[in-house]
Amino acid sequence: MESPKNNDTDNLKGAEFKMFATKRIIVGILLTIVVLWVVGTVVGFFQKPAGVEVARHPDADKAQTDTAHQAGASRDKTKTIGHPTGKEQVPFKKGSAGNIMSLDFVAMGKDTPAGEVIKYLKKDHRNIRQPFHLYVVDPQNRLLGMVSLKQLMFADAQNRLEDIMTTQVNSVNTDADEKKVAKLIAQYNILAIPVVSEDNRLVGVVKADDVVDLAQKELAEPAHPLPAVKQPAHAAKIPETEVEAIEKPKAKGVAFVEAFIQPLSYELHQRFWGWRPNDILNFTDNINNFQLGVLEVTRRTAIILAERISRTGSTASFDKNLERAMNWFMINSDRYWFPSPESKYSDGLKELELYKEKLEKGTANFYTRPDNLIPLLAAYEDLLGSCDENLVKDKEDDGTPVSFFKADDYLFYAKGVASALSTILEAVQEDFHETVESRRGLEVLHKAIESCHHAMKISPLVVTNSKLSGIPANHRANMAAPISHARFHLGVLIKTLST
Repeated sequence: MESPKNNDTDNLKGAEFKMFATKRIIVGILLTIVVLWVVGTVVGFFQKPAGVEVARHPDADKAQTDTAHQAGASRDKTKTIGHPTGKEQVPFKKGSAGNIMSLDFVAMGKDTPAGEVIKYLKKDHRNIRQPFHLYVVDPQNRLLGMVSLKQLMFADAQNRLEDIMTTQVNSVNTDADEKKVAKLIAQYNILAIPVVSEDNRLVGVVKADDVVDLAQKELAEPAHPLPAVKQPAHAAKIPETEVEAIEKPKAKGVAFVEAFIQPLSYELHQRFWGWRPNDILNFTDNINNFQLGVLEVTRRTAIILAERISRTGSTASFDKNLERAMNWFMINSDRYWFPSPESKYSDGLKELELYKEKLEKGTANFYTRPDNLIPLLAAYEDLLGSCDENLVKDKEDDGTPVSFFKADDYLFYAKGVASALSTILEAVQEDFHETVESRRGLEVLHKAIESCHHAMKISPLVVTNSKLSGIPANHRANMAAPISHARFHLGVLIKTLST
């Protein structure tokens, strides 16, 4: 007969064994997660789909404070600016962007509410001579985006700058040649371009006025001065063509076409591994579906641009470049070659570039009436509706439950759609501004853009597909909310433009 003492010993040993086994299991799970994360990061499985990038795409923010710089540095052979750490000075050589940049700008934290920004600018920065927009930065003063006063005016007071900012910001390095900077300002017809350091920290801005001063100085001083020869009086004036290059606004439709090009161009030429849906070894289905979402927005935009926005009616002839671009974008995304989608999509983007050049020369058409814009918004509303349906459904068409593998496909496809739409709708806000403003639809359009931005921020490490009331999240349902909001606001805008 066993003694109670032996039973207690056995029970103690059993408890210790269970505790030991539990610890081993927990450690094993944690190690497995770490290994999967490392491997997934290396192969790009967990790579977060990024937004479209133009030129440089830096960041900037100082928590809830701002960095205000006043003009005052002289334009000598070299210019110095305090290092972010305050420990060293960085010289800028003559003829560089750093040498001609101004310190007259405002940069604020991405988490700052729009209402606070407006109050702050009214109270403390009335003397800033660059009041047209402000830059959004991160805690390391890296440039994240830009917010115009118009965006601030229409934003809710509680909205953070990160929610309303434009992330597509052209910028230049401090050592960029000043002549190239002048050409960039003229090409994009911008009032100022931010200057960033090698580690993407915002250090200054080059203004259009600075470029004008530079041109005047170059024309006033001959390349090989002769002491005995006096410069003619007109030498210090800028030729009218150069003034027009800086002051002339963009041709109608150029901003739209540039934004139209950017999403797919990024996926083809800037995304690591490039175009992925036709890869033989498919390790990164999240990025693949994100790219398919971008492609679908591109296809629908190409159709409406070719059939409605560039034509006066059904009897008008098609623009040849747009017609070819529309056809190239219809190539199957998963073909490997003969022809490869990458090559034909790139050809389509080149056709759009040619169309943009014709708009700049005035030899192509871009109509901004409500009846031209409404079909585009309707196409986007329909696409968002399709995404919304896939995000909220419980079963597939054949009656089977939505699997874990399909759940993340639907989520990242919708995210790709939202990413491309946010870029193009911001350009709609620019090129169709008069049309939308005349029907008092700017606020609704801004809310649609804002909803797309919210959708872009949803980037779960692992997409879970639990019940709506379950403990793990249902990430499809989370994505469905901003997608549905964007769809709703586009529907409201369509009705507003139709009245």
